[in-house]
Amino acid sequence: MFSSIDIQAAAARLAGVVRQTPLRPCKSGDERIELRCKLENRQETGSFKPRGAWNNIAQLSATERAAGVIATSSGNHGRALAWAARRAGVQATIVMPADAYPNKIEACRELGAQVLLGESRSAAEDICRERMSAGALLIHPFDEPRTVEGAGTVGLEIAEEWPEVEVVVIPVGGGGLISGSFLALRRSLGAGVQVIGVEPAGAPSMSRGLAAGEPVRVETISTKVQGLCPLESGALNVEICNALGLSVVLLEDGPILAAQERLVKAGEVVEPAGAAAVAVVFEGLLPPTLLEQRNAANPLRVAVVVSGGNPDPDQLRALQAR
Repeated sequence: MFSSIDIQAAAARLAGVVRQTPLRPCKSGDERIELRCKLENRQETGSFKPRGAWNNIAQLSATERAAGVIATSSGNHGRALAWAARRAGVQATIVMPADAYPNKIEACRELGAQVLLGESRSAAEDICRERMSAGALLIHPFDEPRTVEGAGTVGLEIAEEWPEVEVVVIPVGGGGLISGSFLALRRSLGAGVQVIGVEPAGAPSMSRGLAAGEPVRVETISTKVQGLCPLESGALNVEICNALGLSVVLLEDGPILAAQERLVKAGEVVEPAGAAAVAVVFEGLLPPTLLEQRNAANPLRVAVVVSGGNPDPDQLRALQAR
């Protein structure tokens, strides 16, 4: 299934370039659950995004490198692409919505990228298309096989380090991380591992895409959880997740922010989007059938992906102060 997406080959390209992040035990609050957190907030540039960015940049032709690369991003993909492009000596342009976290905008500039701002996410995408028509190469943050391959190495590492894992919970924005990681987990561990996606109720792009069998544009985004609120999930990502039978949990912002605070109190630097997956466990929202006949002696083995660690500095300071 999707044999052209080669996650093992991506892992070879990423070796020595990105970090193999820790899969650390975490208190679940429920003795029936053995919880481990895949800490991609400790990755290069503070999120899982360099995996897909470098897998794209490493395969550019000489002509593509000379043309430069471009992407629309609210922050983490843009920062990762700027990092990867600078490492390879390629010019990057990042188009961002004006309400992106100021620290993420500045981080892209510090890495040598040209940053253009649009009044909204939709306006940023319009600017990106204009630059593409002038010759810049789009490195899509999720709807691109090379991006899926790179992001999928997160799932590959979980499978290799903890082959006994039974459930993996992954945050969903455009779908690159969950589609790639779901493929890697299914290929490595078979159908015995269950993958659950989580996205904000105020930006249910994957949920609607799965129901429709194709991307559905979300006209009104009401969540404040930046990083998990694209206008629509990718066509490739929806196709993969539909084929593999993904189930998605929708969460309001409150539980996600509460989970972020809990991780920050434990000593991690985590942005709200990075806490969405662990919020499912903290809120007791795993399917009840998974916990039947489970106890401290026979716990359900659950891994969650902490996808990013680039919060707004003021918001982080407020959490730390509490």
